[in-house]
Amino acid sequence: MNKRGLIGEIIVIGILLVVGFFWFIGEVEEGGVEEGCVAASCCHADECVWESEAPNCSGIFCTMSCEPETMDCGAGHCEVVDGECEVVWDE
Repeated sequence: MNKRGLIGEIIVIGILLVVGFFWFIGEVEEGGVEEGCVAASCCHADECVWESEAPNCSGIFCTMSCEPETMDCGAGHCEVVDGECEVVWDE
């Protein structure tokens, strides 16, 4: 490979790195790296909260029963919808 080809490759790689860096920074500023959405209670949750508001469930033991109107047993899950943390009920 000649010197001119090597310089061209270095320039292309440099441009890609700069574009990737600014793309990442733009995603962070626009909320692209968003906080997770989790159950609001340790057992039989029926609401969701942001991870920063999540309860501490260490040492908590829940019953294995499927309680009605909760996300138990696959009845629902937490998801970010239009920027809001909410329960999505599965049918």
